[in-house]
Amino acid sequence: MSLNLLRASSHLARSGVSLSARQLRRPAMRTYATQPSKGGSNSPWFLGSLLVFGPLLFHLTSPPETPKPKPAVIQTESVSAPAAAPVTAPVPTAEPTPVVTEAPKPIAKPYVLVGGGTASFAAAQAIKEKDPNANVIIISEEGVPPYMRPPLSKELWFSEDPNVAKTLVFKDWQGTERNAIYQDISEYEVIQDASGSDIQTNKVKLLLNKSVRKLNVEEHTVTLNDGSKIYYNKVLLATGGAPKRLPNQGDHPNVTTFRTANDFKQLDSIVKKGAHVAVVGGGFLGSELAVALAHRAERDQVKVTQIFPEEGNMANVFPGYLTKWTTSRVRKLGVDVKTGNAIKSFKSGDDGKVILELANGDSVTADHVVVAVGIEPRVDVAREAGLEIDEKRAGVVVNAELEARKDVFAAGDMVSFHDIQLGRRRIEHHDHAVLSGRHAGENMVGGSKAYRHQSMFWSDLGPEIGYEAVGLIDSQLSTVSVWAKATEKDTPAAAAGSEAESPRAAMESEKPASTESSVTKAVQAKNPLQDEKFGKGLVFYVRDRKVVGLVLFNVFGKVQEARDIINAGYTSDKIDGLLKKFDLHKDEH
Repeated sequence: MSLNLLRASSHLARSGVSLSARQLRRPAMRTYATQPSKGGSNSPWFLGSLLVFGPLLFHLTSPPETPKPKPAVIQTESVSAPAAAPVTAPVPTAEPTPVVTEAPKPIAKPYVLVGGGTASFAAAQAIKEKDPNANVIIISEEGVPPYMRPPLSKELWFSEDPNVAKTLVFKDWQGTERNAIYQDISEYEVIQDASGSDIQTNKVKLLLNKSVRKLNVEEHTVTLNDGSKIYYNKVLLATGGAPKRLPNQGDHPNVTTFRTANDFKQLDSIVKKGAHVAVVGGGFLGSELAVALAHRAERDQVKVTQIFPEEGNMANVFPGYLTKWTTSRVRKLGVDVKTGNAIKSFKSGDDGKVILELANGDSVTADHVVVAVGIEPRVDVAREAGLEIDEKRAGVVVNAELEARKDVFAAGDMVSFHDIQLGRRRIEHHDHAVLSGRHAGENMVGGSKAYRHQSMFWSDLGPEIGYEAVGLIDSQLSTVSVWAKATEKDTPAAAAGSEAESPRAAMESEKPASTESSVTKAVQAKNPLQDEKFGKGLVFYVRDRKVVGLVLFNVFGKVQEARDIINAGYTSDKIDGLLKKFDLHKDEH
């Protein structure tokens, strides 16, 4: 039986007929009986034949295998590792080698710095130092790159260059040439709108003549005044402040404030016409500006009048006796100072003149009036975004790391921060703008340091009188003063070279001028304050017996010593022992 089956299968295979699996299994199943087979059966022969010839029969009767298709080669722009070479010799191919291009790097979400002043510039520099590939955007309402404001009311007015308003290049009191603009516009990537945030560049991006209208903390967006949005990684609010206006100031075209480079250019053009300029305000800015304009009196035949309600210049800062002495010096420099007078009203006169009616019944007629009575922190965007506002100090409240909310930082004039030694403060000075901006920038990149810098400020009433101060400086505080004779070294004209880290000093990239200005030479020849009672000195400000502030009046190069005193929390009974830090009488003869 098995022989017949084998023969039949062989015949069918030769005839091209294949048996189905079911047909092949059917005879085999019959051989596996559940009962033992009787002797003399052919079953053992059949089973042996099947075991020997079964695999051959299966191979002959199975359908041929269908070859698997080769996978298609897909060309991509990414670089892949080459396939392992076959053992046999490679077959030459006529296909060209594909050109592999590197995929462009994705544009990171930007660090957006709102405000085009010193704090934003310092933050941008700090971010780039930490991460050179960072996408950084400075948004400025002005049409010029970030610049320093102090020279606008000081050294720029003493320049002998008739085109100084265009260049903003000046010489400091030591004769070193400097530029109020921190770096040339060519060093930025100037963008025109929000779409520029996606430009690939290693430069800091600069968006001019734009302002931020809205901040959305949850969406991480800032909305510009044109309605477009920028999605930020982290944002810095450094919007500074807007000049205060008097309640009755009105909108007279010849009554302006003074804050920007454009304000300087406008006032410079007015002074050149031999105008009578009235400066309203007796604080830092008003006093500096009045003295600076008086210096131009002889060259441009300008007349300067200063008006304020206090008893003297810097009356809110200096103790009474020093205020009176400072006012007398300002008058000697050619300013008509009218103390104890508030402005009752502004009226229009002939030929565009402005008539100022004073509270005492007098009046002043001027060609132009500059109102310099301080600034108001610009916190509207922060307030609408739901950030906490210090209503007493009018600043944005931040933590020790200068962060107002997650990924939202603030720096400069408009920030209310906690000073470890002196409590919560808001400071409107250049040094604080530099250091708080830089500190915020470092923390934006991943830092977590607390802001502990004890800020300083300085003010110059021309090249002869200057002071540097640290801490709380308020005329309402008790003071302890120590005075000495001044020498030729004790003037702002000598200060730029005496303290390397002072804001007066030129930056490393700036080169000394070949000659000093005529103003500087005159001051350095003989200090006009040598015979004055208050030629140079120290004023310690005390609160609850603790030294909380220090004014260095015509004493330069000792700011760090003053910082150390404030940070150490010395009490007023230690002042005598602290004097040796300043060598006040060292050069007396």
